[in-house]
Amino acid sequence: MTVLRHDTSNEPALIEGDTGLILSHRDLADQGRAWSARLGRSRTLLFLVCRNDVFSAVAYVGAIEGGHVVALVDGHASTASIAGIVTAYRPAWIAGAIGLGAELAANSVPVTSIEVLDGGELVETGYNSANDLHPDLAVLLATSGTTGSRKFVRLSARNIHSNARSIAEFLGLTPDERAITCLPFHYSFGLSVVNSHLLAGASVVLTTASVLEERFWRAFQDYGCSSLAGVPFTFQVLERVGFRTMDLPSLRTLQQAGGALDRGLAELYTGYMAGRGGQMFVMYGQTEATARIAYVPPDRMPAKLGSAGIAIPGGHLRIDADPDVGPSEPATGEIVYEGPNVMMGYGSGADDLGRPDELHGVLRTGDIGYLDEDGFLFIVGRSKRIAKVFGLRLNLDEVETRLRQSGPAAVMAGQDAIWGFCEFGTDETLAAVASELARDFRIHHSTVRLKRVEMLPTTSAGKIDYQQVERWIVD
Repeated sequence: MTVLRHDTSNEPALIEGDTGLILSHRDLADQGRAWSARLGRSRTLLFLVCRNDVFSAVAYVGAIEGGHVVALVDGHASTASIAGIVTAYRPAWIAGAIGLGAELAANSVPVTSIEVLDGGELVETGYNSANDLHPDLAVLLATSGTTGSRKFVRLSARNIHSNARSIAEFLGLTPDERAITCLPFHYSFGLSVVNSHLLAGASVVLTTASVLEERFWRAFQDYGCSSLAGVPFTFQVLERVGFRTMDLPSLRTLQQAGGALDRGLAELYTGYMAGRGGQMFVMYGQTEATARIAYVPPDRMPAKLGSAGIAIPGGHLRIDADPDVGPSEPATGEIVYEGPNVMMGYGSGADDLGRPDELHGVLRTGDIGYLDEDGFLFIVGRSKRIAKVFGLRLNLDEVETRLRQSGPAAVMAGQDAIWGFCEFGTDETLAAVASELARDFRIHHSTVRLKRVEMLPTTSAGKIDYQQVERWIVD
């Protein structure tokens, strides 16, 4: 058992917002067992091509509760991309939307049988189901929101359970909580919402609608949702749709992770939730830590505005200071997290699935930051986001944070230049902003190049797709 701890409860566990279908915790456990039985008694690998619906949630729960291994794949990925990942990992089973099996067969995946079920289908492949699966392995999650990535994080049942338990603890989840899915199920943040609520005996409204659609908010109101979780892009969209003027009497909690939220929005939504007697949780995490690493207790806001918070229950944070930077106060360096939710390691194909735990609970995050006198974490950038411009080291995240004070933007490094792509400004105003950036970061004005774009590309998880942005650079 991994996330179901209330499997005899007749209270709702899953509600499909688009159809009104309701499964109790008891129903979910029963249907999960039926799903596990379909996969057979021998432990096997299921590829789940995810959508935010009951079919995907039941398949996921059934697989992990039955001791199988489940890989979560973006349901919006192209069939060719999915086929490529399937070929690399050779799963015995694939579950997804009706018609998936035929599409995969047309893309050279060996399909031996297709069982049509309520809401989707289960595809049996011709691959040997006796993959060497490590006994601790439970879930595979893609490291990137970009579709088609074959690099997965290997998570154990202990990783999943411990992180769900920690999240439920610091959020104070009780059985009367009800979340709604505005993040994709295959994304670690979105999955953590489902895991933590099921573990707490609470419920989740599943919807394929986005926060831009009326049916999303209709489901939120009709089913009395108490919480909403989003990435920074989500909160930008919430402002566009007039979220703070909506009549949402059941709303008690907002959760934000998936990147640094603009300080102005963080302060705005903290105040908004406090004013209505609710709470705003600003959090930090990585897929490599299952989901969450740190959070800011709402009662420490706005005093700790800009912080990623303190370690989640059961975790520990420390800073591995960079000796090349020289002494600083507080010490700044790579953020290292220790806890039971740290992944077993990475995988890029079937041959990696038998590998043991390679990290032993210690994750070098690749993020750069410091701990203040109260032990609160402040992130200043990514080690991979350090660029050199004519020999000067620049933190691209710091430049991007500065640029975002004027609006949505993404910053990349070119050949001895910093490129900023902005959803705001005219040629004249961007030239003025570029001059300010050059002055503030002490670089020549010719090395700062800002360009107006209509919309920044985002991944399926709502994060900026820097791989796409990089293609806009002209050196």
